Amino acid sequence: MSWESRIQDALQARREAAAFRLRLPNAGGSARWLTQGERRWLNFSGNDYLGLSQHEEIVAAWQQGAARFGVGSGGSGHVTGYSDVHAEFEQQLAQWQGYPRALLFISGFAANQAILAALLQKGDRALADKLSHASLLEAATQSPAQLRRFTHNQPDSLQRLLQSSCDGETLVVTEGVFSMDGDAAPLAEIHQQARDNRAWLLVDDAHGVGVMGEQGRGSCWQQGVRPELLVVTFGKAFGCSGAAVLCDDDTADYLLQFARHLIYSTAMPPRRSAPFRPACAVFSKAMRCVINWRPILPVFALARQICLISLLRPRPPFSR
Repeated sequence: MSWESRIQDALQARREAAAFRLRLPNAGGSARWLTQGERRWLNFSGNDYLGLSQHEEIVAAWQQGAARFGVGSGGSGHVTGYSDVHAEFEQQLAQWQGYPRALLFISGFAANQAILAALLQKGDRALADKLSHASLLEAATQSPAQLRRFTHNQPDSLQRLLQSSCDGETLVVTEGVFSMDGDAAPLAEIHQQARDNRAWLLVDDAHGVGVMGEQGRGSCWQQGVRPELLVVTFGKAFGCSGAAVLCDDDTADYLLQFARHLIYSTAMPPRRSAPFRPACAVFSKAMRCVINWRPILPVFALARQICLISLLRPRPPFSR
């Protein structure tokens, strides 16, 4: 089979399964309304939860940051791309979340992949919630460690896996808030189980930080949990892009030595740190609006059910 045949067969299979992905450009960016041609839709699909990508204070801070620091970092953080602006931003993040250290990454996907790739070794195991993000599951699958998945948000299922033998170390992996249904993980119980079994906990709180907890500090803060590894991202409630991992000093130094995504990637542009302070101020003001998010969960659950029902109905293959 040639490369061309392999690619064409894979594309045809996607079309026949009505699973062919398309990107449809809209004229409104990440605004509240999406526009395509003469049609408009109210945006329930984006990650810009608080509209900060369009917030005048955030936009102004971004513009001022670009004017002062330029639009790029100019290199890997291990060469010339790490500036005093990055260092200050990491210190602010660590203080905000109550951790000794923070390390900046170009994206949440890169942060998750880097952490698991650097930590997991042969003989170790990763115990991940079945609905964990693809970046976590993929990294665990590609690592030398064993990946086991526990039933979504079910500590009893996790406990059964923890009680099985393991020659190496155990890393429990979950999310703070799961993006598809908006349900929150029982982090306090999961963390206690991990600690009782000498395991570490990694929480990806991409969808919780900014909209959960005191002043938007996230799911872990809200539940009184401080996992060994906490990933926060800036592409959701912050309205920007990028990510950070919060951890202790030794773990941060370890990642600086062995996290290849961090070592061999161009560092985050320093201008991205500029919106942090105004964003946190907005979080504080907005918490009275987002604190009662739970009543809308049935809406997302119903939407998911409708989507699943529609997937079961016969549909013609995409014509393009």
